[in-house]
Amino acid sequence: MNKGAGDDRLSVEVIWDEYKVQGAKDYRLLDSGAGRKLEYAGKYLIDRQCAVAFWSKSHADKWNNMDAVHQRTDQGGGFWESKKEIPDYWFSRVGKIIFKTKLTSFGHLGYFVEQAAQWEWFFEKISESKAPLKILNLFAYTGGSSIACAQGGALVTHVDAARGVVDWAKQNAALNRVPENSIRYIVDDCKVFVDREAKRGNFYDGVILDPPSFGRGPNKEVFKIEEDIMPLLKSIKKILAPDARLFHFSSHSQGFSPEVLKNLAAELVPLKSFTCEAGEMLMHEETGKKVPSGNFLRLWR
Repeated sequence: MNKGAGDDRLSVEVIWDEYKVQGAKDYRLLDSGAGRKLEYAGKYLIDRQCAVAFWSKSHADKWNNMDAVHQRTDQGGGFWESKKEIPDYWFSRVGKIIFKTKLTSFGHLGYFVEQAAQWEWFFEKISESKAPLKILNLFAYTGGSSIACAQGGALVTHVDAARGVVDWAKQNAALNRVPENSIRYIVDDCKVFVDREAKRGNFYDGVILDPPSFGRGPNKEVFKIEEDIMPLLKSIKKILAPDARLFHFSSHSQGFSPEVLKNLAAELVPLKSFTCEAGEMLMHEETGKKVPSGNFLRLWR
């Protein structure tokens, strides 16, 4: 497998033409257990880590014909053991959104399935607005939330520190036929960008926040969620419009429970002024199990 061979910077026209040839198949979570999960990522059957899956596998026989298995290394990251030739990228459908999919060294695919219910919520709530909402999506990754908001009619500012990931997000937006003027893409450290927007006097009707436990900005800025989340929230408070409609906060970091997310959001806005929902993000397995994969808080008015 020749992963990471510059395909994140292929033009959206190339990606669209390739999609028309390949098509996309739905993501499916078949089984989990023993610290692993078995998934159809589009047309490929893969086996990768699932730290919370302390239970036993339900269908051990299904785990015999994987196309690729991810293994972690002590140094961080990891590698894939492929059982067949797998291309640099292909296409998967998660809910209503099509993603360019690839095997990354960290065991990621280019999307987080547990966010699918949040994407549906973004689309539903934003579609209710009579005027386009200005939405800021921070740590925006490959654009699932940005796409859902844009499809609902929002004007989205998509910010991520990794240029390759932002290029990937542009390709995903093209795959989903999102108008080019619906999403503005920014490669920057999220706090640096928010502080700059505050100085410019720019305000947003909603902010989506999905910070990593640890990350680096384009100029080697370091983000550690335990140390940096409060300074970031104080900066976000400066660019939330007084009549802001939406705030969404999700996290995969240990200790950031729904109640912790609520308490942090209360530093930004009066929670009583919003409809507030919080809980676990879940992956729905075909066996009927629900696999917890982080937590969310969503505020709307």
